[in-house]
Amino acid sequence: MRNLFDRFSRSRKARYTTGVVGLVIAVPFLLWGIFGAMGVVPSLQAVFGISGLRIPAAITIFGLLIAAVGFWDYGDN
Repeated sequence: MRNLFDRFSRSRKARYTTGVVGLVIAVPFLLWGIFGAMGVVPSLQAVFGISGLRIPAAITIFGLLIAAVGFWDYGDN
């Protein structure tokens, strides 16, 4: 009998959904950084300060890690 993690890890739809959720978490901060550098919106540094930049950085890295897990190919093709 397979455990719950094994069933989830082999489910393509669940993995894809996990990957998309990770990207949805990460992409807004990426866009904010780009548009903030161009001056379209307030920069991340102006909003969070130098020491506070770790907050959006941590959220972005978390989202990218979740996306990496979601889009990882388990070799079950």
